Amino acid sequence: MNGRSEMTFLEHLKELQRALLKVVFGVAAACVIAFIVGDRILNLIVYVSPPDFITNRLLCNLAAEVNSPKLLINQVLLAFTNIELPGQLMLHLNLVLIGGVVLSLPYTLEVLFNFIKPALKAKERIGSRKFTTLVISLIVLGLLFGYFIIAPIFVHSAVNYALPPQIVNQITIQSFTSSVSQTVLALGIGFEPPLIIQYLTKWQVFKPEGLSKNWPIAVVLLLTTSAIITPPDVFSMIVVALSLWLLYEFTLLLTRKKIAH
Repeated sequence: MNGRSEMTFLEHLKELQRALLKVVFGVAAACVIAFIVGDRILNLIVYVSPPDFITNRLLCNLAAEVNSPKLLINQVLLAFTNIELPGQLMLHLNLVLIGGVVLSLPYTLEVLFNFIKPALKAKERIGSRKFTTLVISLIVLGLLFGYFIIAPIFVHSAVNYALPPQIVNQITIQSFTSSVSQTVLALGIGFEPPLIIQYLTKWQVFKPEGLSKNWPIAVVLLLTTSAIITPPDVFSMIVVALSLWLLYEFTLLLTRKKIAH
């Protein structure tokens, strides 16, 4: 096979077309799996709300230890409704799409890596492989953080927020699943900026010293990012902002060490 640099423009397009077709088929195969286990995906999303969810139980135990009732969250079992005739079918299809995209993500990144690999040198291939691994790791970390930390807090805040007491919450299953899944997926994406910062400093677009000096700008950007990717809940936003700040500082520390070496 010819090197990527020796390929014509049309050959590049054909290679890109093959890569995109592989991605589409990969997502489609993952969607089939998600369709089969759609009820389990639904149970996984809904499970952040019952009192026996691990985060809710731990905060309940902590509330008893420190005598702080405010730490008690999600102690009432929620009931969900469906108000549209094809509502449950559309819910199943949405779950299939979400599950398909998430399940196929490692394969998608692998296909994209293989597409650009022929144009890379040996050292660049190692760096690209490392970058792909870090991207997947941070996405998984963000998804876990969003699922186990932010989602239960958001559900509790949203369910217990009320204006006039005569308004009764009747939560549709579609509203619940879309809100929780969007929150969790947003956290998966939100954990990527530290990795981007690390590579931008590595490519000397930014310098670690400059990023440290301009920490007020970083704080504003992190708070803005947290406000965008989290639900309209101040506590959730602060938790996410602090987490992103720790990742930011950890990234700067790693960058300084690499430069020092």
